[in-house]
Amino acid sequence: MKRYNLSEIMKSAHTMRKFRPEKYPTFSEALKKAWKVAKFNKEIADRRAETIAYHEAKKQEAQELAARIARIESETAERIAMEVEAAKRERAERAAKVEAECLAYGYGRGDHYSSFSGWGNYCGD
Repeated sequence: MKRYNLSEIMKSAHTMRKFRPEKYPTFSEALKKAWKVAKFNKEIADRRAETIAYHEAKKQEAQELAARIARIESETAERIAMEVEAAKRERAERAAKVEAECLAYGYGRGDHYSSFSGWGNYCGD
């Protein structure tokens, strides 16, 4: 059974009647409104623990989601960095391979076709 503070209900009814006579012309109307307010306040107080628990759960869920997003973003950044490093390595290996082939064929030593054909100033056009 719900317990109400009857003294507080009577005080609030008296205050309502005293300061708002146009809204509550009789004491009985003010008393009815005071009872409604007291019941409403009691319902709110009864649900307060449940509401607080709900908000705490939502806050915890938001923190877990933020941590998960941060973890996924860091893993993605690491993976992208590894892929970029691998691409740089692959590019450097290809460049080294091309340079080695050019040196093997004598392109890097000045042994050009133009020097054998008598055109020493050949530009390639």
